[in-house]
Amino acid sequence: MRDTRPLRGTINNVTVSLTPIGWCVSFACEIEHEAPTNIRPAVGIDRGVANSIALSNGELASVPVERLRLLDRRARKTQKVLARRKRGSKRYAKARLRAAAIKAKAARIRKDWNHKATTGLVARFGLVAIEDLKTSSMTASAKGTAEEPGRNVRQKAGLNRSILEHGWHQFETFLAYKLEAAGGRLVKVDPRNTSRTCNECGSIDARHRESQARFACDDCGHEAHADVNAARNILRAGTRPAVEVSFRRKSRRAA
Repeated sequence: MRDTRPLRGTINNVTVSLTPIGWCVSFACEIEHEAPTNIRPAVGIDRGVANSIALSNGELASVPVERLRLLDRRARKTQKVLARRKRGSKRYAKARLRAAAIKAKAARIRKDWNHKATTGLVARFGLVAIEDLKTSSMTASAKGTAEEPGRNVRQKAGLNRSILEHGWHQFETFLAYKLEAAGGRLVKVDPRNTSRTCNECGSIDARHRESQARFACDDCGHEAHADVNAARNILRAGTRPAVEVSFRRKSRRAA
């Protein structure tokens, strides 16, 4: 193995695994750690398919989409070759391993980007607000059944691929545990109308979002990048003070 950095803490167990692109070894170490007081500023993040993340301060960042799509095209070609091979043959095994290696490489690229992006965010911000998205439901198939076929199946399949390509759930998972270790906080807000609400005047209208990237309010004239406007709405919702309502029970006297 290649030892790139010294191990900290007490090693509890070691796991050796074989992946389509090589062997991996992971060490589970027990480390004494106290989360420090985090006084860094807050930020809102909107996840999208054109840009992986858009920050409320105007920054945009995305996974290397072109590289991932190149690997996806290679994987599709390899799958066609695999379909022509005889099951159980040596050529079938080689083609299957080649297809798995391409997919594993794409997954590693996505994972590497999400790790670097979340580490940078945790180092700069103490509170991160994101939308409470159910990605498993959002990426469900729209084919339906033979009796009740789905609508816009191809468009839905394309959206599903884009969501999975950017790794929304993986980004959220990495961000959650890194913020917890750094003493920060992850706040999930209701995603309703975050992309249709004007951050300046609060007007809600689907016509405000003219395109994937442009937001123009018809009421106040505010213009901004659509994802950045949504990220600012998410930040506002995530930092809004909670309203506590107390209920008093009315005592009933015995007759």
